[in-house]
Amino acid sequence: MKAWEDLTKSKDVSLWSTDDSQWYLDTGAKIEKFDDGRIVIKNIIARGETYRDLTPSQLSYFKLYGWNPGRYKICVDEYEKKISQAKVVGDSVKLLQQKLLHFKIKLEESLQNV
Repeated sequence: MKAWEDLTKSKDVSLWSTDDSQWYLDTGAKIEKFDDGRIVIKNIIARGETYRDLTPSQLSYFKLYGWNPGRYKICVDEYEKKISQAKVVGDSVKLLQQKLLHFKIKLEESLQNV
């Protein structure tokens, strides 16, 4: 998977380890590779007690385009969802819109580098 390859090739990334896996997390995503070869990626930007599974679209970004486009895709999706579910239009929605724009730009920039 391209996302895992991106991380293991980067000199700027230090992976964490458990007894049976190596993992890394950053803005929006956690990726973990188990000793049996499985790679699991979770959405960590969605608030809650547990991390969420990725949508098929999000997973395809990690597989095809790598770590940064994948995590930025999660952020774009989550902020779009938060804006659509906002009950009051005001300063809080403006802040969400600013964050959404930030991650849309980061996503576009990361795709240009693929």
